Amino acid sequence: MKKGGLILLLGLVLGAASFFGFYYLGTASCRDMINRPQPELAWLKKEFNLDDAEFSRVSQLHEAYLPRCAERCRRIELQNQKLQELLRQTTTVTSEIKDLLVERGKMRAACEAEMLGHFIEVSRTMPPEQGRRYLAWAEQQLVLNGQGMEQRHHRGMGHSMGQESPQ
Repeated sequence: MKKGGLILLLGLVLGAASFFGFYYLGTASCRDMINRPQPELAWLKKEFNLDDAEFSRVSQLHEAYLPRCAERCRRIELQNQKLQELLRQTTTVTSEIKDLLVERGKMRAACEAEMLGHFIEVSRTMPPEQGRRYLAWAEQQLVLNGQGMEQRHHRGMGHSMGQESPQ
């Protein structure tokens, strides 16, 4: 009985050691990316095979873009809060609500235009083929991939709130 328990324990220890060893080896590249300067961009360097000079230019563009992006997001959030406040005060769509929706739409459009301009600028710092790949990725992931209401309508949810259609 002792021999069987010892074999079982040894098997469990070896299994756990194997799991953690493979996990450690399998996540080494991710841990390396996280520990680099600007880990939020490390995937970009790897995915688009950027050399250090190209990555440095992309990083500079990113650093310059972030404060402007944060300010636009802050202003849009203020408009969202104002809209929520107005909606709590009424059960009708007032001219003030309509005006705010129009202004918020303009701000979002300006934000998307700035973002697209940033993506194009980043793509120009890359080798031409990689720049085209990056723009195609940006188009699919961020720019033209319907957001909010458009996405719900695309999935067939526009007619009934809260009910998801099968995917």
